Amino acid sequence: MSFHAFCPRHRLFQWMIVSSGFLIGGIPIASADWRDDVGFTQLATELGAATPTGAGVDVAMAEALVGGNYLPNTGTPNFSGKTITDLTGTNPAASTHATGVANFFFGNTTSIAPGVTNIAAYDANDWIDVASGLSTVTAPVAHPYSVMNHSYIGNVTAAEIPLAENFSQRVDYIVNRDNVLMVAGSNNGNSTTLPHLLAGSYNAIIVGRSDGNHAHGTTVINGAGRQRPDIVSPASVTSTATPQVSSAAALLHEAAAGTNATNVEAMRAILMAGATKDEFFDWDRTTTRPIDDVYGAGELNVYNSYRIVQGGEFEGSIAIPTTSVGLFGYDFNSPADFASDFLYDFEVASGQVMDELSIFLQWNIDVGDSDLSDDGFQPSLDPLFGGGLADLNLALFDSSGSLIDQSISSVDNFEHIYLTGLTEGNYRLHVSGDRAVDYGLAWRGSLGVTAVPEPTTWFVAAVAITGVALRRRAPKRRPAS
Repeated sequence: MSFHAFCPRHRLFQWMIVSSGFLIGGIPIASADWRDDVGFTQLATELGAATPTGAGVDVAMAEALVGGNYLPNTGTPNFSGKTITDLTGTNPAASTHATGVANFFFGNTTSIAPGVTNIAAYDANDWIDVASGLSTVTAPVAHPYSVMNHSYIGNVTAAEIPLAENFSQRVDYIVNRDNVLMVAGSNNGNSTTLPHLLAGSYNAIIVGRSDGNHAHGTTVINGAGRQRPDIVSPASVTSTATPQVSSAAALLHEAAAGTNATNVEAMRAILMAGATKDEFFDWDRTTTRPIDDVYGAGELNVYNSYRIVQGGEFEGSIAIPTTSVGLFGYDFNSPADFASDFLYDFEVASGQVMDELSIFLQWNIDVGDSDLSDDGFQPSLDPLFGGGLADLNLALFDSSGSLIDQSISSVDNFEHIYLTGLTEGNYRLHVSGDRAVDYGLAWRGSLGVTAVPEPTTWFVAAVAITGVALRRRAPKRRPAS
């Protein structure tokens, strides 16, 4: 696929758009072993030459101007064999920030998607004003990419909030129309506020840092009260954490090629369900707050997400399921309605315990067009124009019908159940909703063996009486998992 530059038009809006990270030698600061931390090294060790690289996956990036520049340095060996097309079309010099972001997104030796070769690049202001159609009041241009990275933040004045909401809805429209995964960074510093641009989008993934030193909280525009960020990655700035997630998404897109996992709702769910919580002693969620208020769904883990993709698709059923789903898997569903819940059965066999069960549900907000002219476009959430947010919920029951856990946020377009120590038995997951909408559901589980109980008092006494022969041989017990 080839990308063609278009001529940027006069900009009506020039917001404060800045990069979301500091640079050392043109490369954002990051943990040297980040690929170990996010499970890539484990994945590559297991798969060897079969490890996905993002080959055949088209991607894009938008970058804030640094000294008037926004393109990666295409002359470096790290981008050898790649075509980076300037879609803004001003052909500036290379940007050190863009180069650093690109290194982690698709660099030959510094990313986990070195097989990506076709990249579209934009000046962020131009992408916001023109490509999204904001200043031209037209429909956004086509985005024929699987993943698009945004390592910048943007804030607006109080008077510009309506424009920021209009832009957020345009982003959601692009995601829904073109099936492109939008990945954007939060602000650096835990005393800062969530950026107005992109963080207000429902259908994008907002990325923070594993150390928690990023803006977090609830959205204030385009639907208030939604927790952000969605996920974190091990980096010292969000400019680096963001392309780490984008790189993982590109790898997963190659692994999922030809399956329903490439649908953006499913891919978001796969990334979120794969995220780990062990790194954070205080990670938590509630039934109405699906993710942690600092770390989101947890830390990116491409190994877990890859296993979810490879686990395959299991279709939900409105009838009583006859088989259980696998330990890893997903579903992409386009229901005609939600007259009945969609059901998924999970089994923990006798003598086993499910050490961990992570289930994530994602769907898009629908954005319609309220402009009745032939060539205009105004995003609308009004159901009269095809817009609006569906309200989906998750509930997990045991075999007796008792509720084990649920996720019932009324403001988000995702739900999350995370459990540990689930005892042997059969469990049924219900996905319910108030209107028809495509959804992606993903899960991962791990099984352990139920620990053998401590000896009873009479058994201890019997051992004491039997003498030296037994004392010479320490009893073996299975460790608790």
